[in-house]
Amino acid sequence: MVALGAAPAWADTTINIDPADTGQTAAQFPVHRCDPRFGGGPFAGEDVWVFALSRPKDQGDFQTLTIEFATEGGPVTETITHEPGTDRAIVDGHAWIRTPAGLSADGQLLDPHSIISATAVITGTDGTFDLAQTCPATGGTLPVTGPAMAGTLGRVAGLGGALTLAGLGLVLVRRRRQSVA
Repeated sequence: MVALGAAPAWADTTINIDPADTGQTAAQFPVHRCDPRFGGGPFAGEDVWVFALSRPKDQGDFQTLTIEFATEGGPVTETITHEPGTDRAIVDGHAWIRTPAGLSADGQLLDPHSIISATAVITGTDGTFDLAQTCPATGGTLPVTGPAMAGTLGRVAGLGGALTLAGLGLVLVRRRRQSVA
């Protein structure tokens, strides 16, 4: 068969999600992209989660993907197969699913989904797969609290405050010079 150039047949392999992609809600995940090929969105009250193989040439394609989500009501397990549904599918080397967002219309966190673990059966060799992107729901925003303020938003707010104080200082110096002259 080697002389004829035949490729070896791939056996199904079970792999896990990259652990760095677990423990976050769709809104917390850093890559937000709503793609009509992968679930669409944004939707009122529903998040879209999109998964991709980290090495698609070696790993082949998804056969099934099983995700365990943490919710306030307890763990929820969802499975994506080649049987497309209105809320999940495997398409173009990606797997996607829509879940309840856990946000009320006014942005209150009710029952957010976050990934505990996920496994996939693939047609190729081993490795891991990734949460590639999310499309968080519309209909409210999460409050900015805690350590997130130390991130980009905190730096921008701090810079804005510093520039405002510097401007006020310059105005006071100018007024003082005008009153002395």
